[in-house]
Amino acid sequence: MALITIFRALILHLLLTPFPPVLRLVRADDKLIQIECHNADVPSTCIQCLQSDQRAKNADKVVIATIIVNCLKNNAQSLAANMSNLASGTKAKVVKNVFEECGHGFSSAMKKLSSATFGLKKGKYDDAEKFVSEALDYEHNCQSKIGRHHEDIPKHVVYDMRIYEQLSEAANRVIERL
Repeated sequence: MALITIFRALILHLLLTPFPPVLRLVRADDKLIQIECHNADVPSTCIQCLQSDQRAKNADKVVIATIIVNCLKNNAQSLAANMSNLASGTKAKVVKNVFEECGHGFSSAMKKLSSATFGLKKGKYDDAEKFVSEALDYEHNCQSKIGRHHEDIPKHVVYDMRIYEQLSEAANRVIERL
């Protein structure tokens, strides 16, 4: 019985004891996120990506880069699906082919981004940066193919492509500084 009382008192003490060092640590991580994202062309996109992942709270620079690449990979997956849907909903053969090629490109970009994540984990930062740049090339190729058919693309897909570019640039800025 005495052991249970001591255990309860210990738990109550732990729950009520303030943890100022933890609060300072979170602020320091928020500051690191701000510093790393400040180097991106569009810091708000970088910050939004990092705030969407719980790992960012205790992240170092490598984890921050990994989270951004993960956001980028998720964006590529969404774009691949959107392009596939656009292709299946289009009767014009030329436009259908453009959307299919873009969808395949974004699927290939996801593989490059997986390689970038692997490079980050292994400390091969130059390789990671190269893979992010190669993944961005797929988006640029898609943009050039879409050029004449831009009126056939919904605004949300155009927006997602812009976010893809911004996240790619943010990832490369962070990786460059590792």
